[in-house]
Amino acid sequence: MSLTLPLPNAHFIWYCAWLSIPSAIYAATRPTNTRYLAVIPASVWATSLNYWRFPLRNSWQRTLDIAVVFAGVHTQTYYAFRYASPACFTAYSFLNAVCVLSYITSYTLMKRGRIWPATYAHASIHFFANVANMVLYSDYIANEI
Repeated sequence: MSLTLPLPNAHFIWYCAWLSIPSAIYAATRPTNTRYLAVIPASVWATSLNYWRFPLRNSWQRTLDIAVVFAGVHTQTYYAFRYASPACFTAYSFLNAVCVLSYITSYTLMKRGRIWPATYAHASIHFFANVANMVLYSDYIANEI
């Protein structure tokens, strides 16, 4: 079995996964209808820690982490589209696009053997995704669900 990244790089991303905790706390403590969304960054945090502690390429941990991230992004994007203000939706979508570009950059760098730059690019996904979460949770008050 092969590792997705060498352990020093994986552990760097493991630490970046902790950025989901402030997003979860913020969502849970907002006096709005975002409280139930706190489960999304909390779940991403748990699955990311589980995967990045020892990131085997073909593992159930990786599959679970990716599935939770995709489910969370799709759920939050739906609710951003449905309930957030146009300005919030635009900002949230822009930040998600930055995440996609960071992923593509990380993937490309990894294919070229640039492991640390690929690690930093992947870590930026965690940063920008959680900024997007905060943007969404700060505005997500337009309608009750």
